[in-house]
Amino acid sequence: MKYSTFLTARHWLHLPHLLALVLSLVAVQTVSATEYRGLIYEAEKDGQTVFLLGSVHLADDSFYPMPKTIEAAYRSSGALVVEADILASAKDPELQQQIMAASTYPPGETLRDHIPEKTFSALESWLQQRQIPIAVFLRMRPAIASITLSMVEMQRIGLNPNLGIDRYFLQQAHSSGKQILQLESVVQQLQMLNNLEHPERLLEQTLEQLSELENFVPRMTDAWKSGNAEQLYQLVISEGLQEHPEFSGLYDKLFFQRNREMAQKILQLSQSHSSLFVVVGAGHLVGTRSIIDLLQKEGFRIKQL
Repeated sequence: MKYSTFLTARHWLHLPHLLALVLSLVAVQTVSATEYRGLIYEAEKDGQTVFLLGSVHLADDSFYPMPKTIEAAYRSSGALVVEADILASAKDPELQQQIMAASTYPPGETLRDHIPEKTFSALESWLQQRQIPIAVFLRMRPAIASITLSMVEMQRIGLNPNLGIDRYFLQQAHSSGKQILQLESVVQQLQMLNNLEHPERLLEQTLEQLSELENFVPRMTDAWKSGNAEQLYQLVISEGLQEHPEFSGLYDKLFFQRNREMAQKILQLSQSHSSLFVVVGAGHLVGTRSIIDLLQKEGFRIKQL
């Protein structure tokens, strides 16, 4: 496998959700093909309908075709709502330059200058095992390096960002001309990552737990396919917080703060659209303080499909 100096902007868009995958490990029962339903909700209020689909940003061929319930919800909706339109941003050279600038240190600074030597040595060792030159990572900021490691490992075990669920629906919307609305932007997400407190801890944690991904990913996949919101909450949020309470601030920035902001944006968009199909990372739809929880408190009637 060849590795370019940096992963592309469309891959970096998924960073917040991929981080959650390396923080916990819980067993889930294997799902048979007949149980495939995905994680999708219907929210209704005052004649307005919002479908909310939890996205898996890297997937494989086993995710397709999508369950008929999900496809029907998409077709019946007047607009597609995503965190950020990764297809449009990939065609914007100016935005790609902004993304590159926000993701790397300026000339004269390197990752080694900003993390403990022990962490840098662990990174070098892991990269040597994967036959990846350390130069690929030298100018990355710690959070970007952390998630890039996860991306590399997930692709090694068979997941493909080109088969991600958000990308699947964005391709359909761009092809058909369906309206596309954004809850965030690529630049916003990168700024959030750059402003994380103690980003070097995130890199240390990732290096320690990369070996768990091969067992974790199929369990995460099975939980999503069966629509098991409780198991997804345990996998993505609850278990990690219990094991690492020192990461509570990180979870607040990656999930809970963004949940509040995205729920408010969805509420605003629903007032000018009779039906919406919202695709966000699955971790944003499960547990307390999730988008689902917040919309319910705003008077939406929620049911899982």
